Amino acid sequence: MKTCVYTYLIGNYDGLLAQPVAADSTADFLCFTDDPSLRSDDWEIVLVEPRFPTDTVRSARALKILGHERLREYDATLCIDASVRLRQPPEHIIAAWLGDDEVFALAEHSYREQLLDEFDEVVRLNYDNGERVHEQLLAYSNAHPDCLTAKPLWTGMMARRRDEKVDLAMQRWYEHVLRYSRRDQLSILVALDQIDLPYRKLDIDNFSSEHHEWPVIASRKVAQGKASPYSSGPLLAELRRAKREVDQLSARLEPLDEMTVARLNTELAELGAQLHGAETERERLEESFHEQLVDVGIWQERWLGTQGVAGAGANLVRSLTTAVRRPFNRKRRS
Repeated sequence: MKTCVYTYLIGNYDGLLAQPVAADSTADFLCFTDDPSLRSDDWEIVLVEPRFPTDTVRSARALKILGHERLREYDATLCIDASVRLRQPPEHIIAAWLGDDEVFALAEHSYREQLLDEFDEVVRLNYDNGERVHEQLLAYSNAHPDCLTAKPLWTGMMARRRDEKVDLAMQRWYEHVLRYSRRDQLSILVALDQIDLPYRKLDIDNFSSEHHEWPVIASRKVAQGKASPYSSGPLLAELRRAKREVDQLSARLEPLDEMTVARLNTELAELGAQLHGAETERERLEESFHEQLVDVGIWQERWLGTQGVAGAGANLVRSLTTAVRRPFNRKRRS
């Protein structure tokens, strides 16, 4: 069985680790990279073009998940992150991880209980855009709720055979990485479930086992793995739009000579004076209107007062008349 171990370095995110076990291994060691200056005594350097020049993370994920055409010549492969150092030759690890009928194997996450915890950590550590991660979480909670409560998988090491169903599962997995978060551990469980790929889950310490140690970090650019705090897409669009508006204004101003500019400035000053005069007149009219309202109020109060006195006098006359007439009315009845 022809085997190899491969890793990937895109955008100089990590340094390339030496692998002392390569001296005793019959497997090939392949490093896919976009760095033409990279050299190694243990790895064969395979130059590649990033799939997305402005997205080094997803370009690296493409090599990790989908592999490379160079891998078609191997019966089985061991994919490792660049920060993994092997303690055993890769062919020994592949033999230990994959039985005769097994085509895909990787370790369970040794320090997360549920996939939901991994979502929370990605947001907390700013490993990807929070809105995108929350959108993915909402989609999975509706369509794949069981995956969210399952123990997540660690993708730092993956053994697989050349198999059509494995290829289908990897393609589906990468589609999730393109559609949702670039953090591949958030989507692998759902992808494997969708394709219904049988796989082996190993219960090993992710940090250290008889097969490996991790992370062994050499020259890692940590900030490159963080999500950008700036919304670069909309910002670029706004800058482009602003540039077009400036160009349009420049085109309109360019034909204007000095006399035209002077005339426009004079007209602008006259319009300003007219506006000031109109504002002054508005204030005068408002003051006059207010004074008239006050006069109307005084007149109304006086008129109501007069009406009140007249009404009181009339009532008094009616009362006196009634009092005088009352005795005569009694005599007439008797």
